[in-house]
Order: sequence, then C-alpha cells, then structure tokens
Amino acid sequence: MRYEVWQEAFSIAWDGLRSRVLRTSLTLLGVVVGIAVVVLIAALLEGAKRFIADTVSGLSPGTVRIDKAAFQDFRGDAQAFAEARAKRPSISLEDLEKLKTRLGAAYEVGAQVDSSLPVKRGRSTLKGIVLQGVTPNVIELDAIKLEFGRRLNSVDDEYRRQVCVIGADVADYLFPTENPVGKTIKIGVASYEVVGVYARRGSTLGVSQDAFVQIPLGTFLKMLGSRGRSLALLVRSKDKSADEIIETVRVAMRQTRALGPGEEDNFSLTTSKSVEAFAAEITMLVAAVVYPLTGIALIIAGVVIMNMMLASVTERTREIGIRMALGARRNDILAQFLLESMMLTFCGGLLGMTASVAIVWLARALLGVPLSVPLWAVGAAVLLSCTVGIIFGVVPARRASQLDPAEALRSEG
Repeated sequence: MRYEVWQEAFSIAWDGLRSRVLRTSLTLLGVVVGIAVVVLIAALLEGAKRFIADTVSGLSPGTVRIDKAAFQDFRGDAQAFAEARAKRPSISLEDLEKLKTRLGAAYEVGAQVDSSLPVKRGRSTLKGIVLQGVTPNVIELDAIKLEFGRRLNSVDDEYRRQVCVIGADVADYLFPTENPVGKTIKIGVASYEVVGVYARRGSTLGVSQDAFVQIPLGTFLKMLGSRGRSLALLVRSKDKSADEIIETVRVAMRQTRALGPGEEDNFSLTTSKSVEAFAAEITMLVAAVVYPLTGIALIIAGVVIMNMMLASVTERTREIGIRMALGARRNDILAQFLLESMMLTFCGGLLGMTASVAIVWLARALLGVPLSVPLWAVGAAVLLSCTVGIIFGVVPARRASQLDPAEALRSEG
C-alpha cells in the first residue's frame, strides 16, 4: 500500500479504537498485564542471578575459594550437599599450612571461618551479626575495602590480640556520632578494640552485606575453639590465570589430602566466575518453567482481542460493504483490521513495559531489591505484543475481508 493509503488506514484504525473507549481499555488491560508479567519475571530472574553472584561469591576476580562443600557443585541437590557437608573432612589449620608450603611464595593463601554472636556497646546490642575469624591477608583476597582505620595484621593473629574490624552497619548502629576506631565493643562476653571500619557494600533483597565483624583467626579459634569447624581457604596469584590457579590448587589439595588417582575430590573449589555460571544455570532452569506459564496470560489477552475484533467486524459490516463498493480490495480490508489489532496490542505492550519498568525502579529505590530490566526483555515485550496482535487478529481480519459486498451493504450494523 502507498503512504497515503497507510496514513488513511492508521487514521481509520485510531478512530475505530477511540470510538470504543471502554471496550478498548478493557482489552488493553489484558495485554498490559501479560506483557508486564513477562518483563517483571525477566527482571526478577536477572536480579536473582546478580543476588546469587554477589552474596554467595563475594570473591575478588582471580581468587579461588576452597570449602568443605559448595552448593553449586551439587547442581541444586540439597540432600547430596548435606551429605557431603557431613561426610567430608573439615579443612583445618594443618591443611592451610600444608597448602602454603606446596604452593610456595607465588601464591597468596588465606583463611576464614564464620560464626554468629551478639555485639554490644553500652546498652546497644546487635544480634545476628556474622563474626569472621580471618588471616591478615583476607582483605587482599576478598572483594572488600577498608574505609578508615587499619586492617588486621600478622602481630594481631600471632598473639591472638582482641582487636576487630567492623562492617559499616555495625559502625552506624554502635557509633552513630563518633569515630569507632580506638573504641571498645563486646563480642559475646569478651571486649575487643575496634581498629578499622570497612567500606559500605549495601544490601541485597533486604539482606545487609555490612553486618559483620572480623577478628584475627587465632583469636577466633582461641575463643570459640576449632573442634567441628571447617575453614574456608582463599588462594590467589598475580601471575597466573584463574584456570591455572584452579588446576594448581586442585592438585595441591589432592596431594595434601593424599587422594589416589581414582578418588573424587573431598573439597570444593569456587571462583566468582563459577558462581556466576551456577546462578545463570539456575535462572535458566527457572525461566524454562516460568516463561511458558506467562504465555497463558498473553493467550488470554489474545483471545479477548480476537473477540473484540470479531464484535467490531459485526458492528462495522455496513462500513466494510461501503468501502468495498468504493473500490477497496479484500487485502486492504484484511490489512486494515490487522493494523487495528496490532495497534491495540502494541499500545498495550508499551504500557505494560512502562508499568513494569516503573515497578522495578520503585522496588530498587524503596526496598533495595537488585532488580534490572534486561534490554532483550524490552525488545521481547514489543515483539510479543505485535505478534499477539497478528496471530489473534488474523481470524477477525479474514472474516472482514471475505464479506460479500452486497450482503454487507444490506446490513444494518
């Protein structure tokens, strides 16, 4: 069709939709909901992937973490993971020293162990705070920065000094108006001097990443004991790639554990990339289940559109007859009604996409939820809305184009 014909077709389609405001609005609502659901699910899955990568890993690039068992090694099998945690030998200080010896000076090796104790200052008490016992080099191996003060050092660890570095949330709550460095807090029943404060990392899905306290590993084991505890070891090398580090660390750990050639690893290796890959795999599996379900909403919206367009064809039968009598071809009528259907769904798609983006923005601004709308979801929303318009607009459009002109002119619709 020529430009003038298309312009006229758009004008007629717009007038047809505008003249039935209530019906058009109700039909749009179905498309808006369907498209908004698709975009919001995409945003939720993207946010979930980032959440897993940010909170489970917490590793700086190039750092390998060695655990007794890591969840991603078991592909989401919680029972197998629990069995591995129960049966595998714990990682001890002896493993740490042997690994340092085997890897040599080219590798930086550190350790960390976690627990939970209340933290107090005066009448203020914080519960559920993560207490970490760490080697002095953990700040170089982990994705965390010091805001002010100093970090823990080898003297603190060797002499098991009662000093600590605190997270931003702990500093804000216990020291709202003063500098924490040099002040004393209680961890459990023991007093510790604050020597530093870490930079804020924020919260994810409402879970704070700054509610923790670090003390020297030697002090931690002296206070809480080592029995039944498994360390997490952190390894990094400036001169090696991540793949080389993983292979070297695996061989060194197998030698440390005296594992034979046919025996499986009784430890887990984790990197930031492996966690991201695991997160992507999990979200893809969820998407494979969820996205087909969201198609139900779009199908319902499409059926509503088809019924509306069929009603519109019935009401405009005489108009169609007049247009055919004036020279309009069947293809022109077909294109006209397809255009109306596509305009309807396209507008619904834009509104649905806008609504979902607004919801995502509000969730991020007010709740700190790490949602984000991927660019492909924006394109998919537009494409889906137009596709729904074409598929469910074909039947009404064909019915309109196949009307007999003489019969249509006699209609009183």
